[in-house]
Amino acid sequence: MINWKEVELSDKPAIEDKICASGCHGADYGFANLFIWRKAYTPLIAFCGPRLLVGMPQWNVYAYPKGDGDVRPSIELLLQEAHEKGRKLMLRGLTQKTLDEFLPLYGGHFEISEDRDNADYVYSTDKLCNLPGRHLSSKRNHIKHFERNGAWEFHKIAADSCGCVTSGCHPDAADGEREYKSSSIEEARAFVAEFYREKNDPELAAEATAIEEMFENYEALGFIGGLLYQNGEPVAFTAGTKLDNEVFDVHFEKALPGVDGAYAMVNREFARLVHAELPSIQFFNREEDMGIEGLRRAKESYHPDILLMKYFAREK
Repeated sequence: MINWKEVELSDKPAIEDKICASGCHGADYGFANLFIWRKAYTPLIAFCGPRLLVGMPQWNVYAYPKGDGDVRPSIELLLQEAHEKGRKLMLRGLTQKTLDEFLPLYGGHFEISEDRDNADYVYSTDKLCNLPGRHLSSKRNHIKHFERNGAWEFHKIAADSCGCVTSGCHPDAADGEREYKSSSIEEARAFVAEFYREKNDPELAAEATAIEEMFENYEALGFIGGLLYQNGEPVAFTAGTKLDNEVFDVHFEKALPGVDGAYAMVNREFARLVHAELPSIQFFNREEDMGIEGLRRAKESYHPDILLMKYFAREK
């Protein structure tokens, strides 16, 4: 029997330990995502030795167990639970790394299929910070357009007060030369609220709830965020968390419509901020496109260094 429980803030150290041990770099089951989206997807978690189990019973689907060590006890528990309910087991979120572990043990009993809509787009830190090469010239041009349309600033979102200054090393500046002013969580919250008012899209209600969960638990979840200003007004917002020792997960990125180059600029400036704050980060995971055509084009236009394919495993 699996002792399932809801995700709580106190689970953060244990879950992050399993995520780091797995070495898969996928964003879907990072702790921050599990926590801020818990009201929308109601995930349940359990621990089986060195493995983390995540279940979504309303969809009769389970995540591939995260962590290291022998995976068989975890898979056997999941098989037992599925069979007791008269169902066949379905696992999601497998990567090539976990397939290489899973198939020699259970390959004859499961059908494997790609889950392209949930593949993660992963980019090197250098690529997002510096936009090198001819294939990213359009991004550099978007930034030039943004710069021509007025004075701009990029602020780090601070959990406490507004107006303090945080030093950091900018890739284009000498050590210690770059300083980041800060904006408050309330300023970021007000910008996001205005963004959703303008969108007026009921399908974004779950996302708005997840962002509010982020703001309510900003420090506890370890978020880093930024606000981009043009002519003194906020025009774009972004935020993310450290996924593991090498990868940073960008959870949210929002820009006002009609502000030319705002997305390209906030993407670059946030990458530079994270590089200054967390110099060990080698890659940015900008998550999946969910099969949305426009979002897929936008993510592909940055030419990901890794398209982290996800797979389903369905019991035969």
